[in-house]
Amino acid sequence: MVRSTSATPANSRRKWLVLAVISFALFMILLDVTIVNIALPHVMNSLKVGLADVEWVINVYTLVFAVLLLTLGKLGDLFGRKRLFMAGLAVFTLASLGCSLAPNLAVLVTARAIQAIGSAGMMPATLSILNVEFDKGQRGLALGVWGAISGAAVALGPIIGGALVDAFSWRYIFIINIPIGIIAFIAAMLIIRESKDPNVERHIDIPGVLLISAALFCLTFAFIEGQRYGWTSVTILSLFAGAIVGLVAFVILELKTARPLAQLRLFKNRTYAAGNFIGIVINFGLIGVIFLVVLYLQIVLGLKALQAGLWLLPMPLMIMLVAPNAGRLTDKLGGRWILLAGTLISAVGIFLLSRMSNITSWTDMLLPLLVAGAGLGLVMAPVTTIVMASTPVQQSGMGAGILSTTRQIGSVMGIAVLGAIVQNQLVSNVTSALAKIPQLPGAIRDQIALGLATGNMSMGGFNSAGNLPPALVQQLTELFKTQFANSLSTAMRVGMLIVLLGSVSALFIANHVKKAKADEKPSA
Repeated sequence: MVRSTSATPANSRRKWLVLAVISFALFMILLDVTIVNIALPHVMNSLKVGLADVEWVINVYTLVFAVLLLTLGKLGDLFGRKRLFMAGLAVFTLASLGCSLAPNLAVLVTARAIQAIGSAGMMPATLSILNVEFDKGQRGLALGVWGAISGAAVALGPIIGGALVDAFSWRYIFIINIPIGIIAFIAAMLIIRESKDPNVERHIDIPGVLLISAALFCLTFAFIEGQRYGWTSVTILSLFAGAIVGLVAFVILELKTARPLAQLRLFKNRTYAAGNFIGIVINFGLIGVIFLVVLYLQIVLGLKALQAGLWLLPMPLMIMLVAPNAGRLTDKLGGRWILLAGTLISAVGIFLLSRMSNITSWTDMLLPLLVAGAGLGLVMAPVTTIVMASTPVQQSGMGAGILSTTRQIGSVMGIAVLGAIVQNQLVSNVTSALAKIPQLPGAIRDQIALGLATGNMSMGGFNSAGNLPPALVQQLTELFKTQFANSLSTAMRVGMLIVLLGSVSALFIANHVKKAKADEKPSA
């Protein structure tokens, strides 16, 4: 049975309350994507662990999140989107409590993995609930708000995390989730209506779940750990091969099975396919750029955590300003030209940021951040709108799960690929520069290169390289900062080129998406 699209004033008010609840929870779960970055040095000191170990506090969250998004999106269509959203919210909130109380790294990493399970349950449900609640005329605005919250949460993470860490301790970056989670849970229980796909059989494609989970695990793990093991090592090459085999097998299976986990035939719609590709490249740019800029501000300019976060503030503010309006314009004008303009402006902003070696003050960074934020705001809402508009309402959970998965893969690739470029370029640049310092002993030079190659970027590998004269240490420090800035600039330009691929993809998007029964809602 299908509900009529006519809405009473009470129902009209209620759907905006639904948007508020969704946005509240969405901000919380996406905040945890970047908020932890700022706190890592404090976690290391508190739990007495090294950098290689503490990286898993971030990596395990990314890994589990990416692997489970598609599967849990499907479960929302089957068993109820509200039910999945609330279950995910409860798991996330309880896991946040576990993170805040963790006595050691093993407990913290385990709690972060459980936290990611909750996030993966909530994320596709947020989009599918909005797709059901809002009619075509207002869906763009609602998804525009969703896009604004998404971008702002990711970009504000360093600011909020820096403030909490500086004022209290790293544990408060998780404690803050607990009251937010409780309030959101109660509000969701009272306001959100249940919805599901009334036509789908209650069947879970177990082989599909296993194949896509294994493939995404291999792909994500390879991108995360490629630098540690070596990109040409047997381990990483085997993981990439496993990912390719798993993805090919998954596609073959899903096209043949009568009840697939993912309706891959959605990708026959070129708008849907192009929109998902843009989702990959824009998250590649957004997460990768924030990652690099935070490194520059803290390592090269020596800013404290909160200061670095505040320097980034113009970007999320611009995203929050532009995204809702971009979503509204998409409803009226279609998405092609807005997405084309957004990706081009984003690329220009990233190019301006790539000239970071010339940035020494907040005012130098203001224009690049505003331009990048405007471009990202123009993309984030419309790409969500056109992808969800290309998805049948009854398959909203599946469509949202695919979009969220592609975006998360873009985030993983952004950090992993750009981080690897920085690492490789830095080793090459510093090694060449060290050869021009004749007073530096060869053994010390090798030790510095080894420190850089193993990821010891914040110290440049020379603080523990021996008893060097203070003047030489100062020279090495300045050399490291200069070459680090140059390496970041190279990585930024690669990020710019990746985002430009989204501009090409935007040309394949139908300017006005037409979808049968787009304004109908499935029965609860």
